[in-house]
Amino acid sequence: MILAASCSKPYLGVKIPFVATWGGETIGCSDAPVALSDLRFYVSELELVDSGGRPHGLELHANLPWQQSDLALIDLENGKGACANGTSDLFAYVVGNAPPDEYKGLRFTVGVPFDSNHSNPLAASAPLDDPAMHWHWRSGYKFIRAGVKTLNDGYWIHVGSSGCEGTVGNISACRFPNRTAVEMKDFVPNADTVRVDLKAFFAAIDFDDAEPADCSSGPAESACIMPFAALGIDFESGNVSGAQRVFSLHQ
Repeated sequence: MILAASCSKPYLGVKIPFVATWGGETIGCSDAPVALSDLRFYVSELELVDSGGRPHGLELHANLPWQQSDLALIDLENGKGACANGTSDLFAYVVGNAPPDEYKGLRFTVGVPFDSNHSNPLAASAPLDDPAMHWHWRSGYKFIRAGVKTLNDGYWIHVGSSGCEGTVGNISACRFPNRTAVEMKDFVPNADTVRVDLKAFFAAIDFDDAEPADCSSGPAESACIMPFAALGIDFESGNVSGAQRVFSLHQ
């Protein structure tokens, strides 16, 4: 753990790395037989949980291009190989400050907070200024862009709030929030890594039928149902329902 002191109060410098996997193995954009084709997502409401079960908010460093004080963009694709529609930027961790304590857990939300999600993207600061992550026709951001490719098949998914009422800057509510709640017990900051397991995410997808499929969070898309369930989201309501299976501890 990194303990530092300022002129006001002590703080713990915290770095939380993320890694993409397919089962137990890391996955990249040029791997075979399964290659990563996209993996970008927003995390917010990050909290460290102490040994007594009490949450402590993690204040992110806002001077980094992939972070604001309360959210960050994780980008684990490199724009090469099967990720040709991505970018060369890699944002593989969040970094911030928390009160010094003995931490044994991590909580965060995969998604953008409501007010930020529906603000004007043309006036937004990084990392909310990325046009590839904004869903103009849904008046909000893609919380997750993820996909894999095999030799003859593939699947990609874009997850974000849908059924929103109003226009950008004037959204009153969304029928389907579609935010994922993640809680990881036994997570030790500055020691452990968050694994994003695409095999668990896409466990119900048939990669042997040679028919690529996709999901854009639309109410009629049956290809969304099981991946949403893996995220702990009830596809019919857009609300948290059960535990997610995609994000886990990678030691």
